[in-house]
Amino acid sequence: MIDAVNVPVQSVAPNGSVLFASTRICTGCSVRHEEGSSRFVALKPGVYQVAFNANVTTPTGDVATPLQFEITQDGEVVAGSKMVVTPAAVGTLVNISTTVLIRVFCDCCVSIGVRNTGTSTANVQDANFVITREC
Repeated sequence: MIDAVNVPVQSVAPNGSVLFASTRICTGCSVRHEEGSSRFVALKPGVYQVAFNANVTTPTGDVATPLQFEITQDGEVVAGSKMVVTPAAVGTLVNISTTVLIRVFCDCCVSIGVRNTGTSTANVQDANFVITREC
């Protein structure tokens, strides 16, 4: 299991990934993450529960438009993980969250992350990413 966070505000451009500066908890050896990166690697076969939450807003100077994020597996979006929100105004924080299951097959490992799949830059803060190997 791994729990990684990024508390400070980060600006995530369209098609950009959320970075995680620190790993709060890491147990076992089924998931690897290099602090400061956006990529997590599930190393062992099984089913993993992936949970993400963060506060997002439109950056100052922009117009409040829909913000969209999704969990990715090996660079592809995971169906059912889409988070879409439109802040009431620029600078207004809105919480987004999702939880999905990802399968890792016997002979490979997978890369997991969170990507801005919308068309607008978003400010992301208090990002939290938890990956737990269920079985």
